[in-house]
Amino acid sequence: MATNNSSGIQCESSTDTRTEHVFKLIAYSIILFGSLVGNVLVILVVVLNRHMRSVTNYLIVNMAVADLLLTAFNMPVTIKVIATRSIDWSVVLCKIIPFTQSVSVASSVLTLTAIAIDRFLAILYPLKRYVTFPVAYYMIAVVWIVSIAVNSPFLYAMKVVFNKNTKKSSCLEIWTPVFSENADKDFTFVLFVTFYVFPLSTMSVLYSFVIHNLWVRKVPGIQTPENQLRAERSKKKVLKMLLAVVVVFALCWLPVYITQFIAFFGQKSFPCGPPATLAFVGYFLGYANSAINPAMYAIFNSNFRKGFQDALLYRCRRN
Repeated sequence: MATNNSSGIQCESSTDTRTEHVFKLIAYSIILFGSLVGNVLVILVVVLNRHMRSVTNYLIVNMAVADLLLTAFNMPVTIKVIATRSIDWSVVLCKIIPFTQSVSVASSVLTLTAIAIDRFLAILYPLKRYVTFPVAYYMIAVVWIVSIAVNSPFLYAMKVVFNKNTKKSSCLEIWTPVFSENADKDFTFVLFVTFYVFPLSTMSVLYSFVIHNLWVRKVPGIQTPENQLRAERSKKKVLKMLLAVVVVFALCWLPVYITQFIAFFGQKSFPCGPPATLAFVGYFLGYANSAINPAMYAIFNSNFRKGFQDALLYRCRRN
């Protein structure tokens, strides 16, 4: 089917083959199930096991909550759209879906930044605990307040528009009359800097100091070579896990931002909008990140791995 864009160029609308359609349904269903089970397990393992209740793990639980937000609100709608190839947008649905997605992403990356700050202070200043549990609770509150506040304009801009010709409704980002027509581009850039460039740059700097310090500093106090080696290995394992989570987050959500920038700033090179394959892969990877995180905790952390096994076998215990 051919459509005309705003420049009058005729664009072919892509239609999935039956195989592609089934593949997308299965793929999204897998990550929905994986994210739901994995992140619930993360929360249960930390809540039900006293030895897992650390500041870092509480922040990881906050990330799991953010991932579950995306899982509960956005993934089912995406699966419905893929299954039926359409959706009847209501005003509430149109506003909530983009808002919850962006809040989830923002909360995740800000929580990762909070974890980086905690690790930086804990490793560079090991004799004093700066990020205590009360401080961690405060950081979590700030993460959600900032995420909700910065993304709240979505609740105004997202509007349902009914097309009389196709007899279908669409959910569009319309900033007028309160803001200018280019506000969508400005807001996308603000989100990109606030919840991608700045947090990842901050984490890069903090973890650079942490990596350097871990490989050159000795554990303070009287340490036997065996105890010192054990302490260093433990810290390095945690660091590897956290770095993997950060890198995977950055890689999974980068295609989404590329898609958005093509849509807003690449009309000359892409007059028909971002390639459909890029858009699908971008959002799929972004959603898949919610299922990947729990898997990485299990891969890199033996305590999470054992906790997952106990939870699945109904052996969670208070120890």
